Amino acid sequence: MAKIYSVKQKINWVLVLLILFSAFTVRFFRLDKVPASLFYDEIDLGYQVRSLLSTGKDYRNTASPFFFRSMNTDKTPFPIYFSAIPSLLFKSPAYQVRAGAALAGVISLVLAMILAYQLTGKKLASLVTGLVFSFSPWQIQFSRIAFEAIFMQMVFLASISTFLFWRAFKKPWLFFLSAILLGLNVYTYRIMSLFAPLTVLLLFATSFKEIIKECWLKVSIWFFLIGVMIFPFLYSTTIASVDQPRINQISIFSDPMIPITVQRHREVDSNDYANPQIGKHPVLFSYFFHNKVVSYMAAFGTNYYKNFSTEFLFLKGDPNGRHSPDKTGVLLSIDIIGLVAGLVFVIKNLKDKKFQLLLALLFLAPIPSDLTVDGATHASRLMIMSGPLLIIVSLGYASIISLLAKEKKYWLGIPLLFLTWLLVVVFYFDQYFIHYPIESSRQFGYGYKEAINIILEVKNQYKKVRLTGSNDPPMLYYLYWSNTSPKAVQNYGVEFGETTIKGEPLDFVKPIYFSEKQCEPKEIEKLDAQTIYLATYGNLPLDFRNSKDKVPTGVKLIDVIKYPDNEVAYYLITRDTKNGVSVMPSKASECK
Repeated sequence: MAKIYSVKQKINWVLVLLILFSAFTVRFFRLDKVPASLFYDEIDLGYQVRSLLSTGKDYRNTASPFFFRSMNTDKTPFPIYFSAIPSLLFKSPAYQVRAGAALAGVISLVLAMILAYQLTGKKLASLVTGLVFSFSPWQIQFSRIAFEAIFMQMVFLASISTFLFWRAFKKPWLFFLSAILLGLNVYTYRIMSLFAPLTVLLLFATSFKEIIKECWLKVSIWFFLIGVMIFPFLYSTTIASVDQPRINQISIFSDPMIPITVQRHREVDSNDYANPQIGKHPVLFSYFFHNKVVSYMAAFGTNYYKNFSTEFLFLKGDPNGRHSPDKTGVLLSIDIIGLVAGLVFVIKNLKDKKFQLLLALLFLAPIPSDLTVDGATHASRLMIMSGPLLIIVSLGYASIISLLAKEKKYWLGIPLLFLTWLLVVVFYFDQYFIHYPIESSRQFGYGYKEAINIILEVKNQYKKVRLTGSNDPPMLYYLYWSNTSPKAVQNYGVEFGETTIKGEPLDFVKPIYFSEKQCEPKEIEKLDAQTIYLATYGNLPLDFRNSKDKVPTGVKLIDVIKYPDNEVAYYLITRDTKNGVSVMPSKASECK
């Protein structure tokens, strides 16, 4: 028996190592190519890391443990601190930026495996959870881009797991560590400012008997540690912040359309909409049916429903191309089997407080996202929901496998289920690794790196650089890809307006917003022969690939930057000259 047990142990460890190897491979393979480029938020994180390592401050010259100040908002600090050390292991700028997120994705998987074992006490459930997390589209998506979501999930799972360890072993240090981790959640992603306190209340409610058995001093210290962690961050990023808190911009309570909609509906009720001569005096029942409270509740309810819709979970995912490949759910399509089986399994075991906690976390997790205007299918803000959801999916698969294994005549169902699941994974990989880099390149700011590299090669021939702001704010891209020292930005500031001249090297480059197309004669005349201009196809709607269109007279084409699908991303242009004199444009517009 001892030998059999030893063999089983070795097999389990081999499987664990295979799962971890798979997770590392999927998250680090071609990390610099898929997605195709670093998006603005990733560049921001990367430049903050560079600033932290070289100056000890953020690039706006602020030193605070509670936030990093970026161009126009305060950033949560944990993703930046966590990404600092992995960034030192790579030469590739993309790997430097994304390695922290990829590592956080692997750690999240390990924590999910531990949680599954804590819930069930079964190694099978833990192994299946590892497999599901390894190849989940939701997990892969945010483990390969340097957004805050995956860091939030890692800390969140760690805090829940630590608390469950305390419940099992009643060690004081685990109790206090769980408090620190629960407080640390707010430093990962702004939505945790709401969900972290909610999680504390949920843990207290589901473990009330265990907590009150502790002496009042320990419980007081537990709450004190949570408060000490949370409140300095909330104060620093709201009341004491010089920037408008992001939540004020995206909250459903700030949606300008809701008051307008309420007014329109009241006009219809009172017939003002059809006959303005009546006068705008809503009938009494309008105040009951059409008011801001009802509208906010309806908006929240609609968002909440969409969180669990098959369209979001299994068919289309997030419509934002940065958050989900086209026509791909945040879960694998076959995961609907695991989800249904998992919900049945959890409900059957609902007497256990741990499963009550799991189900409560699933249904409460979307609340912070649903309080935002576009939160219904916002896979990043909903990332906190993916942890309990995927664990339930995993428990469902594990329960199906256990059921099939008990009946010898059904054992063939296990390899059939696995092969079907594997086939779905392969199709997803084709979509993600082959099609997605091409299809999502525009959403990820592709072209800035390529354009800036060309600018750096020829910039000594020019006195100024002007970068279009038609797509993303361009200055941070320039600062990062040109390897501009964060110290130089700290000294210069982040105001790069045309009139901001400080006698420093950064005066050389500014953003520009073209008011007209650069193929109009009057606009061509405004171009300076000593300036490089980065323009989009929208700024200059002519196709210079393979000489399909003629370059307008008076414009000199430096280079064409193309998207991976060979469409025009940007043009680098300047004013054309002949013998040192600017060539005059044609009198007629050469725009299409």
